[in-house]
Amino acid sequence: MKHRLLLVLAAIMLVAIGGGALVAANLLGAQRIEDEGRAPTIDRSHADEAPSGDERGPEGEFHRFRLGTVNGERLTPNRDDFAARTSVDGPLLLFLPATRSRPAEYQRFLGQALADGYHVLGLDYWNLGRTLSGTCEADARCYGMVQRNRFDGTRPSEFSSVTPAGSIVSRFRDAVAYLDDHDPDGGWGRFVQGDDDVAWQDIVVAGHSQGGGEAAYIAHIRSVRGALMFSSPVESRGPSHAAWMDRPGKTPVARMYAVDDVRDAFGPRITGSWKVLGLDGVDGPFRTDTAPPLAGADPHAILTDVRGRGKAHSLIIKDSTPLGPEGEPRMSALWQWMLHRFPTTAGGAAPSDGS
Repeated sequence: MKHRLLLVLAAIMLVAIGGGALVAANLLGAQRIEDEGRAPTIDRSHADEAPSGDERGPEGEFHRFRLGTVNGERLTPNRDDFAARTSVDGPLLLFLPATRSRPAEYQRFLGQALADGYHVLGLDYWNLGRTLSGTCEADARCYGMVQRNRFDGTRPSEFSSVTPAGSIVSRFRDAVAYLDDHDPDGGWGRFVQGDDDVAWQDIVVAGHSQGGGEAAYIAHIRSVRGALMFSSPVESRGPSHAAWMDRPGKTPVARMYAVDDVRDAFGPRITGSWKVLGLDGVDGPFRTDTAPPLAGADPHAILTDVRGRGKAHSLIIKDSTPLGPEGEPRMSALWQWMLHRFPTTAGGAAPSDGS
């Protein structure tokens, strides 16, 4: 009897110790996620009509939220958007992630834009399935058809059939409306004028890989304050390239900047796109390790030599980017140089052509 009682007590102690270890492991795991800038989230893919988000920000720190249904349509994908601002009159950086990537994977770069005075919106959009370059390959017309469809839901095709409700423009308007409701003194509402018009002249569009190609396309069909393209556009293949690049765009090359790494496996397709767009100038892309150009220089195409762990296609912009001795991204100075190509004060908007 005595031995049986001792066995029961030992079993209870083992369960208690195991439970405590499990709780500690869960807490430590959550802390690791927080430390890496990816706070745990609740799946809100089946949320009600109204968008939902956390209680932080958007002033001074990132506020994460998901849109609800749009015109009765449940959005797919519908992952966390990220937004923040410091001043009330800064321009907006609209950032579009790469294929199958999420805004949450770019918080170091988005944080740099926030520190430099931008309103920042990392927007989820239709970027599932095959890459744009894998979908279109050498089909010159395909690129613009897919990009326009994802932009505003028009021109559906066998390559892409995003509805207007799920388009970038629709998601953007809903996100701005949500932010304006939650931060009414934050200056978000000025980026959507009336029911339909987006204030593109106050917006810098930026993106990585497929998202960077979309940013370039938006700059082609709209006069934006500026465009930043990371590891993109991936829209040439040998002598073939996206047909839309053959025509002058609404945004001049003087307000467009692109960067890639010399070790990027997609490098030839990217530099080929730069050449067609006229970004590489007379002497070709500016080459550096991660340092920005010298004062007074203004290259619009830049090739880095990051030399970090992981795929070079992602290292120049994702949170996996190599860090310096103080824990800051080694790309930080170059990011800042690119962000500073455009005025970040009220009244310093890029010229409007009325589009």
